[in-house]
Amino acid sequence: MGTKAGLWNRILGWLCFPRQLGSRATAKGQALVEFTLVFILLLIIAWIPADFGLAFFTGQLASNAAREGARIGSADPNVTAQLGTCTTPACYTLTDGTILKETAKRISSALIRNITITASTSTPSTCNTMVRVNVTGNYNYTFFRLLRFFGANVPATVPISRTVDMRWEHQC
Repeated sequence: MGTKAGLWNRILGWLCFPRQLGSRATAKGQALVEFTLVFILLLIIAWIPADFGLAFFTGQLASNAAREGARIGSADPNVTAQLGTCTTPACYTLTDGTILKETAKRISSALIRNITITASTSTPSTCNTMVRVNVTGNYNYTFFRLLRFFGANVPATVPISRTVDMRWEHQC
């Protein structure tokens, strides 16, 4: 009777806790868990600079769009008819060649949300009219969204605003 019990114990022990296969399977499982944890941390660490780089790039896009809009407005003899404010996507329905539409076409709405474009003029002195184009929007940092998911008190969006003044050419 002791032989049968000993045999069953050896079979069950081998099925439940195999010695030869167990050490390799445990090592593979441990390596998989360690790789998963380290990979997630490396992914987050690599994404943070990329996210701030995208925010910087978005600010440059807004600055270039405002500069192009001011350049178009400063060269247009009928600039006063094009002044005003619009918010994307309504800006895209305006007439081609206008300050607001041409500025909107130069901004990537995938990176910056709720873009408001304002075209105005200012006259600091006689014969010195300036065309001002202001581009304002919000950038959503992915890292901030991740921090908000874990309960941190960070803003949902970061405002990006760029203003450019250029002298209007058709005066005095």
